Amino acid sequence: MNMRTHLLYMLLLSVFALSNNIVSAQSYQGDVDFAIENEFGDTVYYFYQNEIGSENVLVGEMKNTSTPFKTDSLVIPSTVLYKGKIHVVTGMVAAAFHYIPEHVKSITLPTTFEKIESVTTTGFAHSSFVNIYVEKANPKYSSVQGILFDKEEKVLVAYPPMRKDSVFLLKEGVVQLGTNAFACNAYTEKLILPNTLKDIGDRAFFNMSSLREVILQDSVEKIGVSAISKTIHKLTLGNRIQEVNYAFLGNQREDDIDITCHTLFPPAVQLPAHTAEVNIISNHYIHLYVPRKSLHLYQQAAGWKDCASILPIEPPIVTGVDTASVSWVQNFSATGYVWTLYTDEARTQRFMSLTFDANGHLTHIDLNSGHMPARMPALYHEDGEEEKRFAEYYSFTISGLSPETKYYYTRQSMKGTEVIDEETGSFETQSNEPTGIKNNGLSSEPQKMIKDGRVLIRNGKETYGLMGDCVEK
Repeated sequence: MNMRTHLLYMLLLSVFALSNNIVSAQSYQGDVDFAIENEFGDTVYYFYQNEIGSENVLVGEMKNTSTPFKTDSLVIPSTVLYKGKIHVVTGMVAAAFHYIPEHVKSITLPTTFEKIESVTTTGFAHSSFVNIYVEKANPKYSSVQGILFDKEEKVLVAYPPMRKDSVFLLKEGVVQLGTNAFACNAYTEKLILPNTLKDIGDRAFFNMSSLREVILQDSVEKIGVSAISKTIHKLTLGNRIQEVNYAFLGNQREDDIDITCHTLFPPAVQLPAHTAEVNIISNHYIHLYVPRKSLHLYQQAAGWKDCASILPIEPPIVTGVDTASVSWVQNFSATGYVWTLYTDEARTQRFMSLTFDANGHLTHIDLNSGHMPARMPALYHEDGEEEKRFAEYYSFTISGLSPETKYYYTRQSMKGTEVIDEETGSFETQSNEPTGIKNNGLSSEPQKMIKDGRVLIRNGKETYGLMGDCVEK
């Protein structure tokens, strides 16, 4: 070959390479077979989906930092031309976007993208994406405000890890969170999940460094392996949960987690296939709260019995400006209860003590200072068709508290003179007008209370004794 022919040959090669935007990938190690620039000049790496030279390709690991991205919005083409052959881009490898440059904040997926299988979503989890878009003609996926869903918007596939919403409200109709759905998001502090959600995929909340509490609706039936981030301190499970798959175990936790599980029968705890390779048991970090009538079932159930503690669920205290409505779950072994209120966290400044019999009837009031009226306790009955979340529980309301004040309490279940279980906690009164008080301070219904050792009934501004005599106007 003479010099002229050689130069012409080299020129043709250069033109061909330029027209196809081919970038050498021979020196790159990983899930990559070749690299080509997209229409905006950004280099995209590709990996043959099947054998070398096959028609379909996946987006490969975007790891070559020596080739700078010219834009902050990566667009994946639907087809690429390489070595004279058109290849259809159908999906991505598992670590496709682990090492994407930080300035690339969004990605647009083509109509041909159809293989975002569960494991491959880790490619989004470690990316710098704030938005994940999909061309509207894609038959399998859709994007809602930059969040990736399936086409019917029933499965949340990927929530961008660099999205900075501190609170995220997931819309009604979503029934499943995909694998790694929220994984590696460092900004979301609170998730509000819909009552249509049934299935939470593996590692759905994994490594969410700002998320501290998750409340799952009663609709959730299954939680995948390691779904719950080790940073979460409180987890509430509804009353239909059936399977947890070591969702909060094996995450190498560094601190305790409080788990409240409302289902009467312990959910099945499925072991991952590689149990010999990982530390799946970290139950000693778990403080478990369950319905009282189910305590013995959880104390014997595999995956639950070794928790640090297993305690009964107690209903929350509801406060007003100067009132607090207190409830507790009946202990069928108890012969009585003692509820004590304190004004200090150390519980040395006792404010009052109430003693109840086994049926929850108030039998004695011991006031440490002043006069504090207290309404008589009553057995709680739930109306309507909603499923019962608690077993039977007793309740009463105290009044005469100070507004915007924090109080501390202890509730003891007694068997004779022996304390057989104890609950401690705190509550804070409100600063706004008391709820339920209307019409110039008149209550909408009569209220029972105790004053100066007498049981009284207040109706509006008038107070009556049990014999019907009006004692105060």
